[in-house]
Parts: sequence; structure tokens; C-alpha cells
Amino acid sequence: MARMRRLAAAAAVLIAGASAFPAFTTPNSVDVSGHTCPLVDRSGLACPILCVRDQRDCPAALAAPECAAGEQLCADGGCHASCADVANPCLCGRDPADMAAYAACPAYGPTVAVVEFDPAIKQRQIEEACLRAWGMGNASVPAWDAASADGPMWGECPGAHEPQLTFTEPFCLAFYAILGAELVLFAAWHLYKSWRERNAHVWRQLCALQPTRVLSGADNDDDDYADSDCDAAEKMPAWGAEWPLGVAKGDGGGSDQSPAGIPAGMALLRGFDGSWAGLALYVLALASTAGWFVVLAVVVADYYGAVVGGVPYGLLANSNTSMIVFIFVWHAAALWHSAMLAARGRLRNYFRLECPLAQARVVQVEERQTEEVLTQGAHTRLTAMVGRLRASLVARLGLDIAVTSCPLHRAGARGRPYIEHRCARYTLGGAGGFEAARYVLGATQRALLAHAGGLTERAAGERARWLGENIIRVRVAPFPAALLDELFSYFYLYQMLCFWVWCYFAYYKPALIQMGIIIGSALIKTAVRQRSERRIKSLAERRRGCRVRRGGVWMDLDSAELVPGDAIALEAGMELMCDGCVVRGDAVMDESSLTGEAMPVRKLCLEASDAPFVLGQGASRVHSVFAGTRVVQCLAARGGGGSSEPATQVLVLGTRTQTDQGALLRRILYPAPQSFVFDEQLRVALLFLLAYGGVCFGLSIWLMGHDVTSWFYGLFLVSQVAAPLLPAALVAGQTVAASRLRRMRIFCIDLPRILMAGKARVFCFDKTGTLTKSSLDYHAVHAIHECPDGVRFAPEPEPAMARLPRLLQVGFAACHAVAMVDGSPVGNPVDVAQFCETGWTLGSGGSGPHLEVLEPPADHGSAGGPVHTVRRHEFQHARQSMSVAVLDPATGHVHVFVKGSFERIRQLAAADRLPADYDAVAARWAQQGCYVLALATRDLGPVAPDSVALMAREELEDGCVPVALLLFRNQLKDDTAAAIAELRAGGTRTVMVTGDAALTGVYIARACGMVDPHVRILLGDMDTTAAGRALVWRDTETNAAVDDVGLLLREGDRAAPVELAVTAAAFEHLDTTDALRGLLLDIRVFARMTPHGKVRCVRLHMERAVTAMCGDGGNDSGALRAAHVGLALSEAEASIVSPFSTSTQSARAAVDLLRQGRAAVATSVAAYKFVVNYATTMAMLEITQFYFSVIVSQAVWITIDGMLTISMVSALTQLQPARRLHRRRPTARLLGAHTLASIWGQTAINHAFLFGCLALLFRQQWFRCHEFDSRDIDTSLWWLLADNYEAEVISIVCLFQFINAAAVYNFGYRFRRAWATNYPLLVLYGFFMALVSAFALADPNALGCWYHVNCGKRATLQAMGYHAIGLDTYNSPLGHNVMPRRFRWTLWALCATNVVTCLLYEKIVVLGPVGRWVLRLWRARFPDRRRVHIKL
Repeated sequence: MARMRRLAAAAAVLIAGASAFPAFTTPNSVDVSGHTCPLVDRSGLACPILCVRDQRDCPAALAAPECAAGEQLCADGGCHASCADVANPCLCGRDPADMAAYAACPAYGPTVAVVEFDPAIKQRQIEEACLRAWGMGNASVPAWDAASADGPMWGECPGAHEPQLTFTEPFCLAFYAILGAELVLFAAWHLYKSWRERNAHVWRQLCALQPTRVLSGADNDDDDYADSDCDAAEKMPAWGAEWPLGVAKGDGGGSDQSPAGIPAGMALLRGFDGSWAGLALYVLALASTAGWFVVLAVVVADYYGAVVGGVPYGLLANSNTSMIVFIFVWHAAALWHSAMLAARGRLRNYFRLECPLAQARVVQVEERQTEEVLTQGAHTRLTAMVGRLRASLVARLGLDIAVTSCPLHRAGARGRPYIEHRCARYTLGGAGGFEAARYVLGATQRALLAHAGGLTERAAGERARWLGENIIRVRVAPFPAALLDELFSYFYLYQMLCFWVWCYFAYYKPALIQMGIIIGSALIKTAVRQRSERRIKSLAERRRGCRVRRGGVWMDLDSAELVPGDAIALEAGMELMCDGCVVRGDAVMDESSLTGEAMPVRKLCLEASDAPFVLGQGASRVHSVFAGTRVVQCLAARGGGGSSEPATQVLVLGTRTQTDQGALLRRILYPAPQSFVFDEQLRVALLFLLAYGGVCFGLSIWLMGHDVTSWFYGLFLVSQVAAPLLPAALVAGQTVAASRLRRMRIFCIDLPRILMAGKARVFCFDKTGTLTKSSLDYHAVHAIHECPDGVRFAPEPEPAMARLPRLLQVGFAACHAVAMVDGSPVGNPVDVAQFCETGWTLGSGGSGPHLEVLEPPADHGSAGGPVHTVRRHEFQHARQSMSVAVLDPATGHVHVFVKGSFERIRQLAAADRLPADYDAVAARWAQQGCYVLALATRDLGPVAPDSVALMAREELEDGCVPVALLLFRNQLKDDTAAAIAELRAGGTRTVMVTGDAALTGVYIARACGMVDPHVRILLGDMDTTAAGRALVWRDTETNAAVDDVGLLLREGDRAAPVELAVTAAAFEHLDTTDALRGLLLDIRVFARMTPHGKVRCVRLHMERAVTAMCGDGGNDSGALRAAHVGLALSEAEASIVSPFSTSTQSARAAVDLLRQGRAAVATSVAAYKFVVNYATTMAMLEITQFYFSVIVSQAVWITIDGMLTISMVSALTQLQPARRLHRRRPTARLLGAHTLASIWGQTAINHAFLFGCLALLFRQQWFRCHEFDSRDIDTSLWWLLADNYEAEVISIVCLFQFINAAAVYNFGYRFRRAWATNYPLLVLYGFFMALVSAFALADPNALGCWYHVNCGKRATLQAMGYHAIGLDTYNSPLGHNVMPRRFRWTLWALCATNVVTCLLYEKIVVLGPVGRWVLRLWRARFPDRRRVHIKL
């Protein structure tokens, strides 16, 4: 208790500067009727000590007690065994020799009462009452006086001279010395560093981040590296000179060597060497960083008396000095830590010395990071202006420059120095500059086959020195280091600075609660991040054993030792750890982990031709294999059945980050900064909140007095207005949505994209495998016959292939890319269905010059036996066809078969070999929903298979004659139509982007409801006219040409609605002529689109609106990655193809994604509004209590900050998404009229009710003349400043408002379910409402006393008739603040009205008919010309 009294006395000084009166009123001046308040009686007042010359002169009421045996009466008026150590209170700290001998009378136990107590003269009134109680009513006792020599006097010592800090004390001098020494040392280091680095600009290098050194097998890369080759600047061109291979260096001349001058795609490299002095100063800088917080901790501890003998301010002498020192240290710590954070990436190298790159131990890499804006048109004028200011500030300060320090390594004793930056190796070349290298072994298939023999050990070693080992090293920091990295940010610095203010402000209990939550959040985030990093590390650092040919010998090596140019052997079940091309045999590969395509694909050996080869692109894809894929089966090379060589061999072309998988991992590890509409407007919102906090800061200083004490009140208020929960509130909705999507088997690897999904206005769909079933059902073959009068179609299609002529059977049995794996056919679903329908069997080519042998069915009725495939050209998207050459042993003839789109076959054939109704028949089948392919053939005659292998593809396919149409039925998935209908009803435009025929796409679009049945569809295609090839629009039903499609579209609303469809050729023509953008949102079906065309189509839509893409992950991969929202229908749990993936294989996943996305947007905005409402309500609470010079109880603060806010924000996110999509999307504008109306409307209502309740309080007769007056209370009991009616009413009203804010923003509106379905929030809402209602309405009880509401002193309450309840002390002149029961219910009813009003305002005005009416009026008067009209 003594310690608490000392602490209370110290705290009393802290608030002594607060104004005793409200700014515009004088408490207890007049009553409700305007009459002057009468003075009231006051009881329970303690008497001061009476000092006398002789204790026998004390009045009878204070007679000295009879001391027990062994005790004596001492100068303090009490009995003690010895008086030697007993202090005489009457000396007031003086030496007994300096004044007459006085002793204290024994303390008077009972209290006294004062009639008509006047706070202005309270001390005199108390003394007179005490004298009357002691029987000395007529006596005149003077105040304490050291010069008094006779008669009694009061023991109230005069105010002692306050100790002062001279700032020359030893600890102050030590602080000055340390601070001064640091400044001198840092200044000396800066001068020395500047002198040593005066020519440093000539040592720096501007380096391309992408590989610039192109090496090949012909390069002489076996030379050893010598240090002398990279030494001196004379071997290196100057900064302005032209560097080879994209490398540049600076001399301070024409080029800009500052961070602002770094172009995109380049990095500035600076070499640094160590210095013992610099290292010592770096350690000193780190120690100073911790030291400022240590000094803050000492000042705070001194405030609590924990530094010098348990005495508050024992170190800093007095309260005023302590506050001044705290403010100085707090600002110094804030500036120091902010500077350390800003220089975080460069700090270590600042304490190193810059040197030539070849001599460096560490290389500093500086590169510009460009923020990716995910949405267009999200800027308002205000956000655009703030964005420009921010961009200018960021550019000036270099905050967009990412700085990384890379240790310099050396490959071997005399190897080349290199650095590893973001998983890529940069090697120091002979010219003295770093560069990334890549090996290009050839640009044609023939050139690559020349490297099929592999490498020598020496060549492989040199390539490894240039490229590094084939493994991506991922460093996962130890947990303590990762936690420090997480905490070392501006967000946590802000939290820590607030924490110290709260602790010094004696608000340490809520501060500890909130800091515990923040630290807990940091621990969770660090643990989650480390788990993610370990998962990536396990993926990136995988290594497998493999057989490699080195020096002509096959050996077993670790996959980490692979380099480009190695030849490796494939084995079934093997996981590939590099990119490459097949140089021997064939392979069946499972690429589902890379593309999401579940069906294995066949990879073919390169051909000895001069055909160009680009890894993974176009026709080269069938020869390309990729890291991360698995080998399903190896197929022996033609004629290689008896060889001891491995059946399938691959030439390594890419390792590490030069593989597709490595590049993807690199993007995951080092993602580009992204910005969404939230980020753009959150910056402005934070600026507004800080400005609002600044105004509140000024008000608090004005209301609480113009001294240092008010600074603490003001900063405390700012820390709660600029709520640190705000950034976390915006992420809450995304996290909950990701968890719900995971339960629906929709996986997300990029959380911000969930919000993008909530804003999607256009959804593009692939057709096959997405809208329709992956497997096509074989329908029939419509054969083409030569008749005497020309070429005609057969009267009817033939459903049974066994009844077809042998030539057609051979063509359909051979013209495919099917491979047999464990006796089952694998490959493209169309090819598999086609081959299975023939009934033929597929075998290996054996030891002859054949790829495969095809056996007819045993019951085959037609003549002829097996045939052999001798040549195959795989399907190419650009050609839209594939071809095979088949040897018929029965005749010795070689037949060429070409299968592809009916448009492609029409182009190959001569006009006189086509049926006149070729296009009409094909179109008719397509209109009926058939997937239409055509087969053409050519008889080469009896030629040798070897000569066929030497023929170019164009030569083989030239002159082929169409012989049949192959028809498949493409059935819709069961739930596609319902999904498309819901998307359209939800205000989302659905578009088909398919590689199939246009008419088939149109049929599916009608069948799934993408196009209404009565809508007229015009198909745009390139056609040959008298003027050449031109775009022609035709009606898909009548085939009638349309001259002016633009006019038809403009009149479509008045006449029949019109939709458009285009082929790839028409798409490219419109894009080239810049006419596509004008028609884009009228085109419903994009047909015959290549993968590149799909990407272009998606990007064009992204210019107009937030665009989503849904595909099966095969040829849609590029479009899925390019779209704002990509959804891959993949069997993999978390596909790397796109941000979202699902194993449900249903278009319904698109609906679920949009539902969850819209709910996430609405939830994030709701949480944002809740936190801002918290800030405005908190500011209102504090300004109001400052006005009355009261402070609500600590229990109220703990409830608000420690319990209510965090739990309510969490519960707010639990409301489920709406069951169906609404036709509108939720707003994502934090500064939009809708959001601001909600926030400030609630704020105005809450302010009005709080001021109304206070006004009602001031109209109560029982309250007036009992108002809070700081002169009339014991200010040492500062924590009891809530023991009054004003603080009580403020607490009750504001608690109801804080609780109700969550309920207000819980309304689902159109995007989340009904209010009452959020059960966690309902439970918390009911609990907190019941809690506050309980102590607001009930008579005095333990709960109310904890909140200092309707409570009082135990004796006072007992006198009022309340038994066994109350507190020992209560800081109220009345001894209680129990409100009359009638007023309690009135106040509760007003609070309930406040609650209902806020709910109705949000439901009816903001979200309801009033808001919609205002919005319609606004849009009619001020139309938004930037808004894009989207046809659904």
C-alpha cells in the first residue's frame, strides 16, 4: 500500500496540469432552474495532525495513550519500543536544532463533517470542524511555522521545494558523452568513407538481370579465370561507354548512376570490402537502436519508482522533468528507428568500404521494383493526386529500389568469382563485369541433335561454374531471426512507440494486452511464413539420381550436377529435374503438375531437319520436356530395339531458374509488388485519419491544458484514432474466404486475387473440358466419294468405322498421337476416342525403320493386314492439323494422312477435289454441336520409308485430298447451364474463348445459355473476295452476309438483339486494324483461338473490366496466368498454373469463387468501416471526457481495446456469402460516397446521442450541483477519475456504440447472408449487450463496481440501503455515483434507441431504398463517363 500511495502521489502530479473546469461551463454553479447551487454538507473528512510543545497539552480527544510495558510515547504521537528511528512529522524534514521542539498529538481516528462545504476554502473548514470536535472551538491554531516558539500549530507541512534536475548529474554527463562520442565517430566514419570512395563511381556496374552472355558448345569456356583479368578499371570501359552484352559502368558523366537512374530490368552493382572500424561502428549502431528503447524503459521505470529505492522520479527528480525527458527520448527513438528502417538494406554496406567489383567481398545489388496495378480505373481525382505525390516521394527517396547484399563466391581455387542473386548466378567475366549466362545449343532440331552425345567432364565443370548447380537454394531463417525480421517494420515500430506512451501514461494493463495480441500475431505470421518457405524449399531443393552421359560413358549422377548440354536417360516413374528436348526414342509424360492437364502427353524425338526449335513453343512443344513432370513410359527409338543405349534420351537445355518451373518458383519467392483498389484508397484514408487525429491532438492540448501533460493525452488519442488494426481488418475477409474456398476444393495461392474475384465483370471460359465434358463421344464419319459427276458427300454418315473402306480405316487408326501405357491408350481425348473406335491395336515399331505397327481387328472383314507408321508430324495450333505417313506392306505404297480442322483441310485441298457443299455440310454438323475434324489423304506410291523421312512436312502434305469428316458429340457438363445462368444473373458477362470451330462454339454458347435463344449471332471470318481477303460477317442461321455490322449493333436494342462471334483470323484482322476494341464487348464467342490468341483476348478484356478466365490448364495456361483472376480446373490440389485451381472440374467453381470473392470484398469493407467507426467513436469519447476533465475507468478501456474490438472484428468476418450472386458487385472504394455515408452517418448519430444523453444528465435536479470538480476530489487517486456521473454516462453510451458498430456492419446486403446467420457475432453481441445492460441498469453490484458504474464507498452505499457491496475508497464528493433507477432506464432506452437508429440508418438509408434512390438521382445528374457498360 505504501508503494501504491507513492505511485499515486507521483501520478497526481502527472494530471495536475489538467484543467479543473470544462472549457465553456463552471461546474456546480447553478441548478436546473438557474439558481445558484447551495453549498452541501460533506462528511467523512480526515483531520490533519496537531503539533504541540508538550504532548500533555493535547486536547482530551487527542490524549496520549497509555503505552504498554517496554514501550514509550514518541514524537509521532504513538507508542514504540524505541523512538530513535521514529520520524517527527512536526519537523517537516527540518533539523531539530533549527526550530523549537514540537511533537505530534495522537492521530484522530474518527472523521468529521463540514456544513456547507466550499472547495475554495476546504482546508480552513476542515480545521475548524476538527477543533470543534476536539473541544477547541474558540481556539485559533496557526499554520505550521518553523519560527513558532509557543502554542499548538497544524502539522500540515508547507509544500517542500520540488527537487530539480540540473542535467549535470553523473548519469546525464555519461549520456552526453555516449551520444557525443557516437556522433563524432559516425561523422568521422562518413568523412573517411567519402574520401576513400571518392572514385567509387568508376567501379560500379549497371548489369542486366536477364542472361546477356549467350554461350554454346562452340564457345571456348574452358579457360581458367585469373584475378589479373578482372583487376583494374583500365580493363573496364567507363560509365558512359558502350558495354558489350548489356553491361554498363559509370564515371559520373552522361549516365545516371544514382538509384533513380536504374532502368527497369537492370541492376546497379556495387562492390564492398570489410573494415574492422566499420564493423565496430555497425555494432555500435545496432546497440544504439536497442539503446534508445532501453533509455525509454529506464524513464518509464523511474516513473513507477523502480529505479531508485522505490521512489517515483528518483532518477529524474520530478514529474515535469520526467515528462520532458520522455518526450525528447521518444521523439529521438522514433527518428532513429525510422532512419534505421529506411536504410535497412544499405546499412551494413554503409559501414563497409566500396571497392572494385573484382576485389569485393560483398556485392550490393540495387534494382527498381515496379508496382503492378491489378485494376484500371480505380483512381479518383483524390487518389490519383495522392498517388502522384507518393510516386514522386518514393522516387526522390529511392524507396522503390530493392537493395540486396550478395556475398562474393569463387568457383574453385582459380575459378570465376560469382554472386547468387534471387536464385540466379552472375559471374564476373574477363571484362570485369558481372553477367548472367545461358547456353543456347542450337536454334534448329538438327543443331540440337548434334549435341546428343553429351559433354566431357571438363566442359560440364566449366558450364557449372557459369550457371551453378541445378538446384534453387532457398534460405529459411531461424525462427528468432525471422521474428525479428517481421518485427523490424514501420507497422511494429508504430505499435512499440504507442506502447511506451501507454505505459508511461499508466495505461500499462491494456497496453500489455494489445501488445500481447500484436506479438502473438507476429508469431503466427512468422510461423505461417516459415511453413510456406519450408514447403517452397522442399520443392525447390529436390534432387534425384539420374543417368548422364559424360565423356561418352553413362554414369549415375545427382540431378544437381546437370548442366545444359548433358544427355540423360529417361526411365518410367522418373521425375525430371531440368528442361530439355527428346533426342532419342519417345516418352509419355505426365505434365499435370505444370499445366493442370490430367491426360499424359506423348513427347517425340527431334527430327534431323532444319525446322526451328523454341523450347515449349508451337511445334517444338511435342519435343520438349519440362522440370517437375514425370515419365509415364519410355518408347524405344525406331530401329533401336536391339541397342544397349537407353530407350529414351533427353538433351538438357535449361537448369535452375532457366526452367519453366524454376522461373515460376523465382516469381513465388520474389513476387512483384501489387496494388489493388484497397491499397490505393487505404493510403488516402490513413492520411485523413492522421489529419483527424491531428485535429483531436490539438483539441486535447487545448482542453487538458497547455503543458507537457496534454501531449500525452493527445498522443494517446492519436494512437487510437489511427488504429493499428486497420491494415489487418482489410486482410481478414481474404483469409476467411481462402479457408472457405479450400473447403470447397478451390485452392488459392495469391490471397489479394480473392478481392479481384469479387470485382470480376467478365468471365472468359474455355469450351472443351470446361463447359463441356473433357471426353468427346464419337458420333460418325461422313465420307467423301468420287462420283462421275464430281466429288460428293455420302448420303448419310456412317457410325461404324468397321464398315468404312480400308483406306479410311487405316487413316483413322494411324492419324493420331496415342501411345499405349500398360495396355491402355493415353493421349489427347479426341485421338483416344478416335483410335478406340477403330478397333485396331497399336504396337511398337520393333527393330525396323517404323515408328509403330497397327494391327486390324481379328474379325476384320476387308482385305489387308497390318500397316506401319513411318513418319508423324504432331498437331500444331498454328497449322491446326497433324499428319502421318503410313506404309501398307500389302501394296508397298506409302499413304499420307492429314487430320485437322475442316477449315485447314479446305486450304490444303485443290478446289476441284472439294465437294461443292463442303462448307455447308461441315457448318451444319457444327451447328448441331458436333466437334468436326476432316481427314485428307495422298498416295505417295511405292517409296522407301527412308526417303519419306527426308521429306519436309509441306512436301508431304501438299496435294492431299479430303476423304471424310470425323464427327464427335461435345456434351455439356450437367451443371454448366445453371452456372452460366447464375453468372449472368449475377451481372457477369460470360465469354467463350475456344480453339474449336466457330459454329460449334456458337451451338455450345446457345446450349449453355451464354446466348439467349432469340438472339441473332453474326460470325466474322476472313473470306476471299474480288478485292482479296476481307472480313465478312454472316448470320450463323441463314449464312446471309451483313454489310454494316456496326449499324446492326446500334439498332439491336430496337430490333432483334445481336451477338458476334469471330474466328482467329477475324480476331487478328480486327486487332491489327484497331477495330477490335470497339466490338470487343459485343463478341460472345472467340473461336479457333491459339494459346497466344487467348492471352491477347483476355488482356483486351482486362483493359475494360476486371476479367476472370476459367480453363482446364492445358493450352489455357497463358490466359489463366494473364487474367486478373485465373481459375484452373486441375486435378492437382494447388496448381501453379493460375492463382486459383479446383479439382471439382465444374464451371460451378466459377460461381463459388465469385460468391466468396464478393463476400470477401464486402467483409473487408465492413471491417474497415468498423475500425474507422471505432476511431471516430474513440475520438469522441476522449474529447468529451477531456472536456469534463474525467477519465473513464480502466475496466472500460480493457473491455474496448482488449476484448470488444478484436473479438468483434473477428466475428464480423464469419458471415457466410450470399447463396446466389447479385447483379451488382460490392464497392471496394474506401473513399466512395457509399462507404463515407455509412461511416460518417453512424458517427453523426453516435455523436448526437452521446451529447443528447449528457444534455439529459445536465437537466437532472439530482445531478446539478453535484457535477465533477477537480478541486473537490483527491487528485492523488487519479485512477478513480471515473467516479462521477459524467464519466459513467460517457462509458455506458460509448460502450453500447462500440458494440453496436459490429452489428451495423454485419448486414449482408446483397453479397452476404442474412444478419442473423452470423452466429459467432450474435453470441458476442448478445453477451456484450447483456454485460453493459447489467451494470447500467442494476443496483450497485460487484460488476458495476469493477466498471465504476452505479457504485460508491461501502459505508455510503450501506447508508443508502445497499448492503455488503461497494469499494473502500471512491473519488466522489457524494461518495457514490449511483443514478436514480428511473434515469438508468431512461438512459438505457436512449442507448437502445441509438442502437436501433444506427441499424435502421444502415439498413434503410445506406443499403436500402433511400440509398438506391439517391444513387439513381446522382447518376442521372452526374453520369460517370468512365464507367464501361457491359452487355450481359
